[in-house]
Amino acid sequence: MPSSDYSISTPENVDLHLELAGFGNRILACLVDSLLSLAAIVLVVALLALVNLAVSLSPLPSSSRNLVTGLSIMLGILTSFAILFGYYIFFEGIWQGQTPGKNLAHIRVIERNGQPVSWPAVLIRNFVRVLDQYVLLLGVICMIVDKNERRFGDIAAGTIVIKERSSEFSTQNIVLEFPVNQHDTLDIGRVSPQEYDLLVSYLRRRQKISQTQRPIIAKQLEDHFRQKLSEPDPSEQSAEAFLERIFSLYQARAAN
Repeated sequence: MPSSDYSISTPENVDLHLELAGFGNRILACLVDSLLSLAAIVLVVALLALVNLAVSLSPLPSSSRNLVTGLSIMLGILTSFAILFGYYIFFEGIWQGQTPGKNLAHIRVIERNGQPVSWPAVLIRNFVRVLDQYVLLLGVICMIVDKNERRFGDIAAGTIVIKERSSEFSTQNIVLEFPVNQHDTLDIGRVSPQEYDLLVSYLRRRQKISQTQRPIIAKQLEDHFRQKLSEPDPSEQSAEAFLERIFSLYQARAAN
């Protein structure tokens, strides 16, 4: 049976514990996305039908009307295929693994190593969607059997689908202990939502961590994020100051 927990161990021995999306949430997201893509196709077909109606009532020669009808049918078929195949690719690519349906269900596609999903992975998992979704629902069977609830597209692309945990990681109780540089240019675009969750979890709970363990954990997190961001280790900045720096920049980026 699939497990609801997925663990990632970083090179710095920092464990990321993620909750898999769950069968029900993925079905809900799929239904919403299917309805939205179907609505888009219906809208396109309706517009082309109106164009054909207008042309059929026009004084154009019958050869021209037949040409417009043929082009409309071809355009309708091509557009429908583009929507069916491009809907998931477009949204998962620009929304970092989410579609409108996934956003509603609070789930997200990421890569197995915890990184944000890449465009090649998005393309692979959605090309295989034809097999998963339209051939005897093979994807559903695969999700039930696979321990990480992956369909064939996820296995081929090296991705998993996880549940968002925004409510658990509220930032309301975080008090920053170091001054914030408003003109900091550190690029935190490579920090994944799951790594940000881990950072928030530490900053919220650090006051309750023993004085012997707190600097050790902070240093492990600092090493992880410095390696991730290719940031050198200046001796004048403490580990917690660097972690607060990432937190502040991530918050500012999310607000823009």
